[in-house]
Amino acid sequence: MLETDYLIIGSGAVGMAFVDTLLAESDANILIIDRYKNPGGHWNVAYPFVSLHQPSQFYGVSSKELSNGHIDETGTNKGLYSLAKGSEINTYYADVMQNTFLSSGRVTYFPYCDYKGDGEFEHLETGQTQKVKVNKKVVDTTILGTSVPATHTPNFAIEEGVRFMPLNDLPKLKDLSKGFVVIGGGKTGIDACLWLLENQVNPNQITWIVSRDAWLLDRLNTQPEDEFFMSSIGSMAAQMEAITKANSIPNLFDRLEEVGVLVRLDKNVRPKMFHGATVSQLELEELRRIKNVIRLGRVQRLQKDQIVLDQGSITTTADHVHVDCSATAITPHDIRPIFDDSLITPQTVRSYQPVFSASLIAYIEAHYEDDKTKNTLCQVVLLPNHDTDWIRMLAAQLGNQFTWSQEKSLRDWLATNRLNGFGKLVKNVDSNDTEKMALLKRMRSASMPALMKLEQFITDLDAEEQSEIEKPQFQVNQNVFIRNRVVPIPTSDLQLDHGDVLVAIEKFAYTANNITYAVAGDTIGYWQFFPPAGENTAGWGIIPVWGFATVVESKTDDVPVGDRLFGYFPPAKYLKMKPVGTNERRFIDGSTHRAKLPAGYNIYQRVHNDITYNPEFDRERMLLFPLHLTSFCLWDALKSKNWYGAEQIVILSASSKTSTGLGYAFQADKSAPNVIGVTSARNQDTIKNLGIYDRCLSYKEVTTIDANLPTVIVDMSGNAKVLAALHVHLGEQMKFTSNVGLTHWAKTKPQEGIIAERSKFFFAPSHIQKRLKEWGADGFEQKTASFLRETAVKTKSWLTFKELNSLSELAAIHPQVCAGILPPEEGLIVVL
Repeated sequence: MLETDYLIIGSGAVGMAFVDTLLAESDANILIIDRYKNPGGHWNVAYPFVSLHQPSQFYGVSSKELSNGHIDETGTNKGLYSLAKGSEINTYYADVMQNTFLSSGRVTYFPYCDYKGDGEFEHLETGQTQKVKVNKKVVDTTILGTSVPATHTPNFAIEEGVRFMPLNDLPKLKDLSKGFVVIGGGKTGIDACLWLLENQVNPNQITWIVSRDAWLLDRLNTQPEDEFFMSSIGSMAAQMEAITKANSIPNLFDRLEEVGVLVRLDKNVRPKMFHGATVSQLELEELRRIKNVIRLGRVQRLQKDQIVLDQGSITTTADHVHVDCSATAITPHDIRPIFDDSLITPQTVRSYQPVFSASLIAYIEAHYEDDKTKNTLCQVVLLPNHDTDWIRMLAAQLGNQFTWSQEKSLRDWLATNRLNGFGKLVKNVDSNDTEKMALLKRMRSASMPALMKLEQFITDLDAEEQSEIEKPQFQVNQNVFIRNRVVPIPTSDLQLDHGDVLVAIEKFAYTANNITYAVAGDTIGYWQFFPPAGENTAGWGIIPVWGFATVVESKTDDVPVGDRLFGYFPPAKYLKMKPVGTNERRFIDGSTHRAKLPAGYNIYQRVHNDITYNPEFDRERMLLFPLHLTSFCLWDALKSKNWYGAEQIVILSASSKTSTGLGYAFQADKSAPNVIGVTSARNQDTIKNLGIYDRCLSYKEVTTIDANLPTVIVDMSGNAKVLAALHVHLGEQMKFTSNVGLTHWAKTKPQEGIIAERSKFFFAPSHIQKRLKEWGADGFEQKTASFLRETAVKTKSWLTFKELNSLSELAAIHPQVCAGILPPEEGLIVVL
């Protein structure tokens, strides 16, 4: 029996890129099985004049250059980097297999073999079978299997006598004077039309059946070398800015076309398809010479005298050559986890670049331990089909880029990976080149707003479907939590056992504090309170919220139907709970998965039995009480330390509700030092007018704070850059920093200058537990209740409430909450 660490099924482009990186990043032994006699996958049977449609620098394997480094001087690719031909690619892969893989002594290759499963494969000529023991993992690269004209079976009927051929047979024709019908509007159809035109076929003799027009990419914007920096990186910046400015999905595509990111064949026809095909402007000019473009849907039947389509028919003749270009290059598939125990299924993690994706997946496999972390770093970017798939595709890609940027070792590797063409281009920019640096700043500044706008558009696309969900639950991506979805809760999740209750959630508040729950989801355990419901939940989580719910079904005598609760809930229509420790005023949710979580979050108040309960303060209770309780604890903790000797206290993210609550606490305490509130320039006037802080500054003004005074910082923002600048500015006078919130969650990357030894994360539940032991439950409740009521009354003078009437409406506004761009004087209440 054979034995290997990794069994690779397929030596096509994806398999070769994966093996190349795994070989470089590990000492693993690798066995490759493939149905073809030579490496390269579909390139073995591709049509003879095929070439790449993006520069060769993006293709192949990381360790060996494919590009010849030349810029074409003739043809429709003139002025752009050369595109490798199929024959060049086959030669390239044969060389990589022989001189990189096999010569390493760690790779074994079995061509012309069919994998049967369970470690068994069969030689397609001899029928001999062999077994292989896999010590680590099987890597199935066939999910992205490419369909090519030579092996494609048309999905339409063909009458006997019709001249019909795959694209591969075009060069065999000796007489090109007859008419041609090209069937297919994708990249293969484009190649067929360009070949005919290049071979002097009169464009009037070409009929081009295009079932759906496509948005196309301009090849000028894909050039990965320095002389094209302004067009390539410039198009990225223009793309981000266009997304940010778009006010609707149609307007988005109009703006993308206006700035040259997307192009189309006919300005009068609105594309409905996007497959990522790339063309040059010269190719586009050639294609527009073909005037007989048929847009009547898909072909149903080819007859000797007519072609029947979805929306009509056109005439043809027995002399016309009908060229099949209807194969889809890479068939869209159901997304599945890339890492699943002993199976790796490579899929695209960056748009248009399956080989880069395979290389990165191999690196992740070699350097990270658990599947959860690996899948977090390798979120699948779907293969586009419809025009609006461009939105989902780019959002997923930007999310991955953000995640990768948080991993230093991964960032360093990406900078050296040959397949990451633009990474090298950006890395090599001279910091003294003001023009290029300005362009990079434009691109980076617009990236996060663009991602948020894309997520808003995705919510719009999903809204109609989500509105029909009877038992909805709002989920966010644990890795890129701007991304969200509304999914149905399976009925089985809501079936009660003895001792359970089912509650219908009435309403809840949603603030920047909820985003902090997401940022700290793994470190503190917020993701564990409410496991996500439904299918494909890997990487998805529930952000807890504070709100009210009513018991609608009960299998315990202690908590009857109709009981009304205040506490910690998921943003969902229903929740199954298991009350324990029940008394007249409260109970604890004793569900097994919550047993080790902070106790304060598991307590539910039975408000009908609370003599102090006033329904007029429901909105304040949901929105402010949880936040102002943290404010109280912060004030109490700092006061107990005599303010660490500080003569001034600086609050970062002073517009947050927790900050304003803390401001009220300091304002009421005559022994408290002066308080400086720091907020965005956008919110500065609003916060200044509240009169809570002694002084109000913007983030750019933090270095104007008096550095001669001993200072305490309360950081609600998590903005490491601002905090580092303030620490450096204050130096020894920075006596203590209490790290509380993460409202600037996208800017938490560690920075030099932060004084870690005088900084500490503040976790309110721990302080609550401390005071409960010291003051007792009644004493704690008395002190906090009076504070909460007083601050709620003060806040009424300026706080307004905005009601959302469904989880779909929450999904739509969620990116704005993540971005922190909602007015500070506005509070969100979701009513279900």
